[in-house]
Amino acid sequence: MSATQGAMTWREPKSKLSNSLDQLEVIHHKQGNSFFHHMNPPLVAGLIAVTLFANRGLCAGNFDWPQWQGPDRTAHSKETGLLKEWPKDGPPPAWKIKGLGGGDSTPSVAAGRIYGMSHRGADEVVWALSEKDGKEMWAVRIAPAYSQNWPQSKEGPSCTPTIDGDRLYVIGLAGNMACLQVADGKVVWQRNLMADFGGKIPMWSYRESPLVDGDKVICTPGGDETTMVALNKVNGETIWKSHVPDRAGGEPQNFGSAANRPSVMQTDPVLSTLDADHNKEISADELAAAPTALLKLDKNHDGKLSEDEVSPQMGERDGQGGQQRRRRGPGIMRMMKALSALDADENGVIDEAEIKNAAVALQKLDENHDGKLTEDEVGMKYMGPQNTGAAYSSAIAIDFGGQRQYVQLLATTVAGVAASDGKLLWRYDKPANSMRLNISTPIYHDGHVFATSAYGAGGGLARLIKKPTGEFAAEEVWFSKSMENHHGGVILHDGALFGANGGNGGGYLACLDFKTGEVLWNERDSDKRRVTKGSVAFADGRIYYRTEEGPIVLIEPSRKEYLERGRFDQPERTDKPAWAHPVIANGKLYIRDQDTLFCYDVKAK
Repeated sequence: MSATQGAMTWREPKSKLSNSLDQLEVIHHKQGNSFFHHMNPPLVAGLIAVTLFANRGLCAGNFDWPQWQGPDRTAHSKETGLLKEWPKDGPPPAWKIKGLGGGDSTPSVAAGRIYGMSHRGADEVVWALSEKDGKEMWAVRIAPAYSQNWPQSKEGPSCTPTIDGDRLYVIGLAGNMACLQVADGKVVWQRNLMADFGGKIPMWSYRESPLVDGDKVICTPGGDETTMVALNKVNGETIWKSHVPDRAGGEPQNFGSAANRPSVMQTDPVLSTLDADHNKEISADELAAAPTALLKLDKNHDGKLSEDEVSPQMGERDGQGGQQRRRRGPGIMRMMKALSALDADENGVIDEAEIKNAAVALQKLDENHDGKLTEDEVGMKYMGPQNTGAAYSSAIAIDFGGQRQYVQLLATTVAGVAASDGKLLWRYDKPANSMRLNISTPIYHDGHVFATSAYGAGGGLARLIKKPTGEFAAEEVWFSKSMENHHGGVILHDGALFGANGGNGGGYLACLDFKTGEVLWNERDSDKRRVTKGSVAFADGRIYYRTEEGPIVLIEPSRKEYLERGRFDQPERTDKPAWAHPVIANGKLYIRDQDTLFCYDVKAK
């Protein structure tokens, strides 16, 4: 289907399209032998339609949120006239809609409609709602619902649809990429990241939101020679393929070696308890003492160990009266070799009988039969393709050194590639954790790139350099463990970074100086923990912060201190951690919780 044909399918109110055609007719007669005079009238009508819809995509609705993290992928809205403080019970609800289906897809808002993705039964669908009242306008199946191996976040897709004029672009859990008409959801073209590009699906599936830039749409298959690809946004044809090696110099990274990942002998409570002398191995004597040692972790004295009791940073409550929910990260019972061995019936609990049998169960992990267990024998096990270049982040477009670039946080690095041909320009490895679980979107400002991840990594700022030879490089300015952002993103305001520091075991809001990495303040201390781990968005001088447990908080950004300006508890909370980010568009705040979308009025009266 051509771009013109796709544009003409929009069900525009007749009066607007008729007016445009009437104006065309006037131009046609007035110009005589002009350019328009010699054009095929249907083609001219198509061009007017394209222009009309392009204008809608860019201008309709004063302050739309048309893609992941808003208009420019910084999680900032330019909207003003919003509430500076919330009433006691939060902003007034405008409407809510149920029946969306499962998933963490943060919605996008454009030209009077709201778009998202879900699993509905056996189908993976894209849907459109009315911005006015949430009424469903259409829902279209793009692929079968993908059954993810890992239980966490398997309810449905996380991709935020990217709206570009009369079309939208999405990526499903299994890498099914589709371009749809926004008018009725009709599929224009489809590609599959694995089948078409040799992509390797990450453990927690594809979670990327595609980037549309000019005539290209950018995505990350994570294949051996196709780390990233650029497609023609009109017809889906391949423009270029980009290869980013696992490590600088192109050497493959051996993720089976303990040297390349954080030592779990110290960080995992079970292993550190078993390794009583802390020498990074479990001796024969320590194995024999395993049943007694494990009981030290039984905090509630019920004779068994739950996943929370054996997880790093044992599941914390939200500090706000909210119920405790299982963290959205890896299922620790399945990820750790030792825990998998102990939890013989795979029910997520190490019961009394399994504790008594601990020594026998663990001895089965002694691969070299030397009577002791090393970290490799009891530590992390990696499931799924381990050499995928894709993580879970979404790319941004920047201009530096006279060159348009796409910056993406990949499985092993944050990298910049040339927009023209996908050539690797620079890389900065340190912010990428060794488990390839990198989620948050990079930030670009004033020639610098900030990237961050959890799982033992942290956040780092790199200065981009263009050498006299024309080559590019990234030079680290600072790196800090005080911004291990898991999934909620980070925003830059007034020279400071605001975001959550913490992984699966919980976390807290922190504020760091952008230039130096100095911690300006944090909510880590138990007497200060008013805002635990969550996701961020910014509008009209306020941070909209949704905690993973559910409460939504309005914060006045300050480099000096935490300033809260309102909060409320989302009603009808599911038992799933809140992973969909808050969205602010045209005076409304949108909060998705799986099957339900809540809309609140945050416009100042």
